[in-house]
Amino acid sequence: MNVAVGVVQNAAGEYLIQQRLPDRPCAGQWEFPGGKMEHGESAETALIRELEEELGIAVSDLSLLLQHCHDYQHANVLLHVYLVNDYQGRVEGREGQNIEWRNTDGIRQMDVLEAVHPILSALNRQSRGSGNPRAGTETCPYAIPS
Repeated sequence: MNVAVGVVQNAAGEYLIQQRLPDRPCAGQWEFPGGKMEHGESAETALIRELEEELGIAVSDLSLLLQHCHDYQHANVLLHVYLVNDYQGRVEGREGQNIEWRNTDGIRQMDVLEAVHPILSALNRQSRGSGNPRAGTETCPYAIPS
């Protein structure tokens, strides 16, 4: 399954994290916002759509941070993770999900989905300016081309 993920940062340098709803796999755990890509949809288009639906923001600039394969019990996913460099609107949990702004250390203290950890590592590599933040980019053998 191809999933588009957005890393939204505020002026204080904190990142937006949201809690999965009770009716979803891994309910109650925290994740970066995003969602499944529809057939024929690019990761960028999917993320723009998902962030408008979930958070009420209009994204105007994205840049690829990393692609990462992850095997969950309920699904094998290829995450297309983007930094949201610019958006308009006020962030709100439009689907009833809890949202919080946290720094990477604060996010690590939360009950997050397993796939959040490689994203945090990429963010730390980028902030330190050490190496390529996309060093974890990989190809998933089970990913369906978008």
